[in-house]
Amino acid sequence: RRSRGVSRADLQRESGLSSQTISNITRRLIDDQLICESTPNGSARGRPSIPLVTEPDGAYSVGVHIDPARLTIVLLDLDGEVRLGRQEHTPQATNPSEVTAFIADAVDGLITEAGIDRARVLGLGIAAPGPLDVEAGLLLDPPQLPNWRNVQLRADLHEATGLPVLLDKDVTAAATAELRSSTEASNSFVFLYLGSGVGASVVLDNQVIRGTTNNVGEIGDLVVDPDAEELEWSGRRGGLAAACVPEALVLQAARVGLMPVPNLNDYIAVDDACSALCARASAGDAVAARILEHAARRVAVGLGVLVNLLDVPRVVLGGPLWDRLSSVFLPVIPDLVARELVAAREKVLVQGSAVGEQVVAQGAAELVMDHFLAPHASALMVG
Repeated sequence: RRSRGVSRADLQRESGLSSQTISNITRRLIDDQLICESTPNGSARGRPSIPLVTEPDGAYSVGVHIDPARLTIVLLDLDGEVRLGRQEHTPQATNPSEVTAFIADAVDGLITEAGIDRARVLGLGIAAPGPLDVEAGLLLDPPQLPNWRNVQLRADLHEATGLPVLLDKDVTAAATAELRSSTEASNSFVFLYLGSGVGASVVLDNQVIRGTTNNVGEIGDLVVDPDAEELEWSGRRGGLAAACVPEALVLQAARVGLMPVPNLNDYIAVDDACSALCARASAGDAVAARILEHAARRVAVGLGVLVNLLDVPRVVLGGPLWDRLSSVFLPVIPDLVARELVAAREKVLVQGSAVGEQVVAQGAAELVMDHFLAPHASALMVG
């Protein structure tokens, strides 16, 4: 799946299995319509080997990203391509069961619209803000989702959709999608997630780091500026969350008279106000641009701390908010991060997500593919 085409002889050399075993396995996968034979490359001398490739329609997965303001859903095929996607406002209902029903209806609608065989859908991946219990499938108590304490999201969505459901953290899903999109042989980077909240994920030597409880990435309280906004749901004044999330940016804009303060309990209203602020900055409003540039400087301080701690060569920024901030952030953040580094080194590469705005939902769908299709050593053990 990752090689985009490999011969039986290549598989034999890489796995150490016999040619007969490789033939038997690949035949079963062909019969199951998960892989197929492709056209051989005619440039080699002698009898050309026949490359095996994944069959795009062989399997699908659905990924859902729950941000407090935006709900993103994608349908992924076996090649890792997004067949269909949509974005909705996240229902602001405080009753989790209403949101669960909304997600289930949206997922069913997407599968129906795509016109695919539902039996080919391996499962549903849900990426949500933490903290959460991945093993039990619980949202524990996300600060920005009121009344979502100990919500059995995995079980509830399985019952509502009939699909196997996998629950994971939003930043873990984002890092997974970004890693899958890379063509590099070795990847190590920090992914900074920017949405209604802020978080980080880490990839070291092609491995997504999860932490002991699968709750890696809670960096909102990382102090970057003691004068940053104080947010009711964020624990520490001056933290990274208080420096760059939509609520903080909108409060700063309201303080200087650019806009009225929206209902801060309505994340859609806050998100819309942040979009208006970013649009003003793009249109040449100097005051709006200064607010975003100030946020960029604060973000660079936090990224400097993470790069110094983890010693990674690359930083990737993404999430629902990123497209609105990138025109202001990207021109200034690389140099600002370089000033924060303790160890002398080549310049750290700072770039936007290669996947795009739906990176988290796509990562959630990739995690489902991994769960069902990737090799797991424990499944190969005998006895």
